[in-house]
Amino acid sequence: VERLLFPLVNEGFKILEENIAQKPSDIDVIYVYGYGWPAYRGGPMYWIDNEVGLPYFLNRLNEMNHSFPGSTYYIP
Repeated sequence: VERLLFPLVNEGFKILEENIAQKPSDIDVIYVYGYGWPAYRGGPMYWIDNEVGLPYFLNRLNEMNHSFPGSTYYIP
């Protein structure tokens, strides 16, 4: 599950970094209403912040980045 969802959330952070979206909740709204993310999970950005934890997310992202060299999906 992490290999699938962590790159999705990582892309959300890149969207914030590039000022395409202003807040993480803007991304969550798109995923809940546009892509069918379960509303009770609050969106991928809410999920990673409140259920997974940002330190764990960053640690696993770095591990996956080392495990899959050449892939841009796991670069924090």
